[in-house]
Amino acid sequence: MKPIRVVAIDDVADILDLIQYNLNKENIEAVTFTDSSEAIEYILKTPPDLIISDWMMPEPDGLQVCKILKSNDLTRHIPIVMLTCKGSLVDYKEALDAGAQDYIVKPVRMDELVRRIKLVLPENFKRIKFG
Repeated sequence: MKPIRVVAIDDVADILDLIQYNLNKENIEAVTFTDSSEAIEYILKTPPDLIISDWMMPEPDGLQVCKILKSNDLTRHIPIVMLTCKGSLVDYKEALDAGAQDYIVKPVRMDELVRRIKLVLPENFKRIKFG
């Protein structure tokens, strides 16, 4: 069985290190990017099973990343989880309207992030048990 591959995008390297460490513990391959343009380029060449994106980053920001990927036939099916400190109901609605499948407000517990990832993974991954 091929490993689950997640792309995580955040302009804070320490957050990416934490995400990568915790996902790797769950046998999920995590590819991380601090530059959202580089992440988009990678995703278009090598589509992952899921994307985690911060919202508040230099251009393109996470909302723009979501819109770009959801408008592309190759990547529109990939679930996107927004991980951000923007916590208002308006922000939540805007992210979902842009195509995000889930929205998590920072700070987040890593066990919650792993469980939420499982919730939005395509059906064929639901059988995988997470710690």
